[in-house]
Amino acid sequence: MTETTDDALLEGLRKVPGGVWRTYIAPDVKVIYEAINKNACTSLKWMMADLAGEDLSTFRAGAQPFIDDTEAVHHRDLWVQSPKLDRLSAEERATISPEDGWFIFAVIRDPRLRLFSAWQNRILLEIPNSQRWRDEPWFPRHPMTRDTVIEDFATFVFHMENDPEMWLRAKDPHFRDQVEMLAEDVVPYSRIYELSEMADLKQDLHAHLEARGQNQDLYMPRANPTPLPVTAEVFGNGVKEAIERIYAADFERFGHLWDFSKVKMRDPWTPAQAAAGEHESEPGSPHRGPPQDGAVPPQAREHAA
Repeated sequence: MTETTDDALLEGLRKVPGGVWRTYIAPDVKVIYEAINKNACTSLKWMMADLAGEDLSTFRAGAQPFIDDTEAVHHRDLWVQSPKLDRLSAEERATISPEDGWFIFAVIRDPRLRLFSAWQNRILLEIPNSQRWRDEPWFPRHPMTRDTVIEDFATFVFHMENDPEMWLRAKDPHFRDQVEMLAEDVVPYSRIYELSEMADLKQDLHAHLEARGQNQDLYMPRANPTPLPVTAEVFGNGVKEAIERIYAADFERFGHLWDFSKVKMRDPWTPAQAAAGEHESEPGSPHRGPPQDGAVPPQAREHAA
């Protein structure tokens, strides 16, 4: 297990873009969650906010370009009780270890499923921030049909493979390597869970809380549902293999957890499901939210990052 001494934890996470911001701390119960996007992170952040003693009623989307209030938990400025890692003292950070009674965890996911989920949620359903990509050759067509979704996802995947410097691939945490964001060389995890092991996570966390005299339900609301379930059709014609090449680092570290032959695939989408997806991509829909003017150009966002 990684031993964290002095300020190795903070300095190590500072080297990973967004690493400090993605570290959520519930100090009173000694729980730390390293968030990895598209791996039930919205639900897990709500759980961490509750464990940290945040006033959950204050998490409201407001003027932020969120889909709805469930996503307001991503707005770090709304967190009051949970300190950011760099606000702790070096002495406090040096004690963060399972050996000192901390429960430190993250959740990973099969990159093939994670990429389709991220593409559907962030691009296909046209959340407000996606509009800056509208003129890109890989932007999905609308109105969507079963065939256009399959074809447009393939186009996106092959573009990612052919352009490793693509902004979304290099900068957006929804599309970056999980192993990079985990920073296992500096974060002393109690355990890294596969998404299918959520029952184990809840059991282990309950045991940790009970050992500290806490016996409370875990608040984990379901969030970010997508209208199109995963189907084998989106991984045909070389798409599956391309994703495996793109995320080779993830597969090298965790590939033993991801048996694609055991993935539960749904039947091909019905016209009704495609229509539901199209409805959610329309301006003003509950999923997409209000239209946003003046989207920030990707160059400016990259500079700001």
